[in-house]
Amino acid sequence: MSERAWQISDEILGNVPVRQWVLSVPYRLRYLLAWDHDLCRALVAVYVRAVLGFLRQRARRDGVTDGRSGAVAIIQRFGGALNLNVHVNALVVDGVFAKAGGVLRFYPGRRLTRDDVADVVAVIARRIERVLQRRGL
Repeated sequence: MSERAWQISDEILGNVPVRQWVLSVPYRLRYLLAWDHDLCRALVAVYVRAVLGFLRQRARRDGVTDGRSGAVAIIQRFGGALNLNVHVNALVVDGVFAKAGGVLRFYPGRRLTRDDVADVVAVIARRIERVLQRRGL
């Protein structure tokens, strides 16, 4: 996993700071995700959109309009003991790209605080609950 992360961050994402975000879910939800691939994909989409949205909003508050970021997410189905542990590892560009004077420029993100992480987690949890409700789960 660490070798793949290095390859992605070095060869695909380029020479920009990258942060690893991990989505871990309650045990009952892990079992649903293990059997329902569509649900798993929907949760990954919710998760990645929430993290990228957070980065865009943060950049907007810092004066960077129309900033865009990127991520690579990998669904991992087992833990180190080969136990069922569906979770998502995402390598996320730690900042945004935006045009400045017609040139694409990278704007690194500020250091994360506990409150920042708590805010992102709250958004992800609300959105996942909505997905589950819409599917009758």
